[in-house]
This record gives sequence, structure tokens and C-alpha cells, in this order.
Amino acid sequence: MNIYIAGVLVGICIYLVIGFYAGKKVKNLEDYYVNGRKSTTLFITGTMFASMLSTNGFMGDTAYAYNGNITTIFLINILCACGYVLGPLYFGRFIRRAKVNTTPSYFSLRFNSDRIQRFAGIITVVSLSAYLLSVMSGTTILMEVLSGFDRTTCLFISWICILLFTVYSGSKGVVLIDTIMCLCFLSSTIFVGYFVFNESGGISNLIQNLISNPNSPKDLFSYHGNTGNGSAFDMVIYAITLGIVWMITVAVSPWQAGRNLMAKNEHVVFRSGVLSALLTTFFLLYLYIIAISVIQLNPNMAKPEQVIIWTAHEVVPKFLGVFLLTGILSAGLSSATTFLSVVSFSLANDIFRINFKNEKSQIGFTRKVVFVVSFIALILAYFDLASIRIIAWFASTIIASSWGFLAFASVWSKKITERGAYLSMLGGFFGYLISKCLVEFAGFDLKNLFDPFFIGLFLSVCLATIGSFGQKRTPEEIEFLNKLHEIPISEQNSSDYKIDRFYAYLMIASGIILTILLIIYWAVPYNDLKDIL
Repeated sequence: MNIYIAGVLVGICIYLVIGFYAGKKVKNLEDYYVNGRKSTTLFITGTMFASMLSTNGFMGDTAYAYNGNITTIFLINILCACGYVLGPLYFGRFIRRAKVNTTPSYFSLRFNSDRIQRFAGIITVVSLSAYLLSVMSGTTILMEVLSGFDRTTCLFISWICILLFTVYSGSKGVVLIDTIMCLCFLSSTIFVGYFVFNESGGISNLIQNLISNPNSPKDLFSYHGNTGNGSAFDMVIYAITLGIVWMITVAVSPWQAGRNLMAKNEHVVFRSGVLSALLTTFFLLYLYIIAISVIQLNPNMAKPEQVIIWTAHEVVPKFLGVFLLTGILSAGLSSATTFLSVVSFSLANDIFRINFKNEKSQIGFTRKVVFVVSFIALILAYFDLASIRIIAWFASTIIASSWGFLAFASVWSKKITERGAYLSMLGGFFGYLISKCLVEFAGFDLKNLFDPFFIGLFLSVCLATIGSFGQKRTPEEIEFLNKLHEIPISEQNSSDYKIDRFYAYLMIASGIILTILLIIYWAVPYNDLKDIL
């Protein structure tokens, strides 16, 4: 056993002990589902960012940057970060105010409708099961690279870890472990950057060195990035489209916006959104700069998705490499535990809808669902069904299409009715699904404004309008919406608003600083050097 896998296994054991400790504090259903609604800004930020980043951030996205698309992925992240601010302001704080345990149950109360809750639960299960399968496969691949064990052994270890992190402690353990994992990969990556930049000739010379390097990808620093066989216009539109998808996803999805249900108060919802936006912008840019710096050290990698793993083995001191690899694996495990918990909770609470005699019985049933869902994911991952590109089909895009519009309309529209809301979900879901099938199987060229996501979103808006026409809202709907806009007395502390303003000023200042840095150290040197070298 090498030092890298030993360090990773030690880290996993520590997480398991922490999860067991958290599980002992689960006393009721709210503790298991939403951490007793006691999570502070640190913990909401930690669980949101860790579950969003996953192994894809350290492997897939860094490979994309390494291959010449750092500007493309940066634009996607900038738009995604906007969702962390817009979501809490216009949706997240309101579902927290509703005091529900799952996002689909919010839609049920808002529209006084069991069928909407069940269908929203189905969308959640379909979408995030695909994500769970993808992350389990990604974590397994990473563990194979680190340990040298065969795929089946690594898959089983990943499954055991994900299951044990979730089944006993529920959201209380998931939030705590997510946050610790988040701190692990944040701190390790920051330290790794120092060694990479030093070995590659210094970050101040990075632009010049890479432009003059014949092994650098074409258009690495241009506004559109490496276009491959496409055009600059297509690449920019692709980035904007995917950025909008992710902006809506982090604003309203059950595995991102749903974390706000655990917040201590509504101020925590806003503050954690600001910090998540800053991490998405600054930390990921820092990570991608590390990835492209490796071009100076190891150009034309056969497996660019392993650029950070190679860095951990070859560039940094061993102890730091172990720390980094533990952080990368932590990111994958963190996402998987989040997806497993959300899928299982939605099945137990929103789809099955069993009337339990007490909360203890419901917690016990939910734990059984967690086990069954994880076992099914294990079987599917074993047969490598993720190779059918299931992640591109069902993950973030299907939720954004299905209820991206409806989520905001449910808070701010006084005209949308139960029928309109239900048809809106149906239209978004099947509009995306059918148009995506046409692209994948019939060879239809649907892109830019005719991307399947926009088709689903357009149908969702149209059917919400048509379905609401001629139907009156029920008294229960009217009363719930009115109460939703009443600010609780507990949220009206003036000192809390002063802290909120500090976070707002921090975000504004960060935006100004980032703009200045990018102009001075990226735009100006690139434009000065590109025509000379």
C-alpha cells in the first residue's frame, strides 16, 4: 500500500467517525432531513460548494481548461455564481420560510397539490439518481488511479463510504462531513498552487510562457478559447447556454437551493449564497490556472482529466500530495452523499407518501430507502451504465427545464394556479427529454437558442400561462402565498441586516478587484504579446 492510498483511507476513516458522532445527535425527523434547521453560514456554504464541485470539478473541468478552454469554463462559472445570489434572494429564503423538509413538498403546499409534489419528487429522483451514478463512477475511477485496486473493489469501497456517511446520520452528518471535506480540498489546493506556479516559471510570467510555448492549445487565452472544429460564436453561445443552465440549477435545484432548508435563519441563506458565489468564481479560477500551468511541465497529456492527480504525484511534496488527493476524493464522496440523501428523502417523503405512526418510524423507513437506493446505484455502476451519457441527459438540465421558471413564479406570481404549475412541470420535463432524444438518436441539430434546455423552458412558461387561464386559485393557495411574503419577527433583527450588507459590499468589492486583476494580468499582457510572439 503506497502513502497516497494510506492517507486517503485514513481520511475516510476520520469522516466515518465524524458521521457516526453526528448520527448520535439525530433526535427527530427535522434533524435527519434538514439538520434541525440549525446550520450556520459556514456549514451551508460548505455543503453547497462541496456537493457542486465533485470529482468533475477536479477532473473534468480542469481537463477542459488544460485543453484550451479556461475562458469558456470561467464564463460558465461566472453565470453559475449569479445563481447563488439570485436564488437565495428570490427563492431560497422563501422555501426556508415555508419550513418544509424537501423541495417537492414546498410545491405541494404552495399549490395545495399532491400530484405536483409527487411529480416533482419523480423529477428529483430521476435527475439526481443520474448524478449519483455518475459521481460513484467518477469516485471509483479516482480510487483506481490512487490505489491500483481493481474496479470492482474500488466501486465497493466507494459504495460503503457513501452509504455509511448517509444512512445513519442523515443530513446532520452529510452537512458536517461536506463542510470538513470542503475545507480539506480548499486548503490543499491553495497550497498546491504555490509549488505548481514556482515550478512552471512563476505566475507573473504565465501568460508569456504559455503563449510562447508551441505545446499550448490554440487560443488558450482568447475570449472564446479553443474552438476545435467549431466557430468562436458557437463556443461563446455554448458557454452562455450552459452558464444559464447552471445559474438556474444552483438557484432552484433540491441539492443546492434545497440546502437552504437547513439554514439557521434567512440571513444565513443570503450569506452562504454570497460565499458560494465567491468560491465558484475565485477558487475555481485558481484551480484552472493551476491546470494550465501544468502545460509548462507536462504538455499534451494523454489523459488530461488526471492533470491535478499528476500534479499531486509529481510536483508537490508527498504529504501535500496526499492531502490534495484526499481532498479530491472528498469532493466526490461529498457530492455522492448529497445526491443519495436528497433522492432517498424525496422517495420516502414525496413519492411514497406513507402515513407513519410516528417520526421514529419514518426515520427508520427513510434509512431503508437510503440503503436500497445506494444498492441499486451500486448495481448500475457495476455494469458501467454511466457510459450512455446519462449525466448529460438527466442531471442539472432536466431540473432547470422542469421547474426553473416555476420555482420563481411560485413565489412572485399571483396568477399561476395548480393546473398551470403541473402543466409547467410536465412541459419542461418532457419538452427537454423529447428534444434531447431527437438530438441523440435522430441527429437533429438543436443548439444555441434551440438547445433542448431552452425548448423545455419555453414549453414550461407557455403551459404555465395556458394552464392557469380560466382557473381560480384556491383559498389555501392564496393564504399560503400571503404568509410566504410575511417576514417573521425573528428575521427582523437590525444587526443581522448590517452583517448582510457587509456580505453585499464584500461581493461588490470582490467583483471590482477581480475585474482589475483580469485586465492587468490577463487581457493587457495577452493582447500585447499575441501579435509579437
